[in-house]
Amino acid sequence: MNMNIETAHLDVPRDFEVACGLFGIPVPGFLQLIVDHCCFIHAHMGDTSEFDMATKAFLEADRQLGEKEIKPATHLSESQRERFIRLLRQMVGTATNRNYSKSTRRKKGKVLAEKLFDTFSAGLEIKDVVYYDEETKIQLSKDFLLMTLLHQRTPIELLNAIMKRISYAELGARVHLKQEDYNPAMVFFTRVMEGYGGIRDETYLESEAFKIFLMDLQEFRARYFFYRNLEDRIYMYRERLEENYQRIKNPYLNEDYD
Repeated sequence: MNMNIETAHLDVPRDFEVACGLFGIPVPGFLQLIVDHCCFIHAHMGDTSEFDMATKAFLEADRQLGEKEIKPATHLSESQRERFIRLLRQMVGTATNRNYSKSTRRKKGKVLAEKLFDTFSAGLEIKDVVYYDEETKIQLSKDFLLMTLLHQRTPIELLNAIMKRISYAELGARVHLKQEDYNPAMVFFTRVMEGYGGIRDETYLESEAFKIFLMDLQEFRARYFFYRNLEDRIYMYRERLEENYQRIKNPYLNEDYD
């Protein structure tokens, strides 16, 4: 699968914007959170943690972008290449060492990732921020930047690909039709939606508007039961979620909502 991805700037898809808005999640806050949870060591180990979901989300985003010819790192000297390979072997060894707890492996992996990044980026001009808007920036960790360098993707490419994978309309339709797919980005989003990371707008979550939305959401399965085709169900959910989003954003323009 090849995604049509904007590469010049962050491009927030409508489904992602609506999902964030309906559940009180700030878009830049979510992007910062998932970047902060990217751990290169989780490319070589797995668990059920948010760190694993975030890392696997970026790896899956890279696959969704399509095959890419990886060019050799000609900017590295022989000694730098040897150091990089040695550190990478240490990373894999740490990831597979069952004598360490998962949290200990992550801590050791972060130290190794910083060394790997510093070695690989020597002589390169690397920007460690991307801008959501003129005033809001996303700070990029060395773990995340290391993954972008090794996969030869730009941070913006990966972040845009991540956002394209987050759709509450698709999640709801797939769950209700029992057609779930592998989507670690959506798993990470649902954990944030349930409170992980503490970035939700708590005032909004206590509002009458949010309560009305949740009550409407509970009716989705029954209301659209006869739409058995996945794409049709996603379309209907998307339309209703959009109506909810517009009602919440413009409460005085939707008095006849039902």
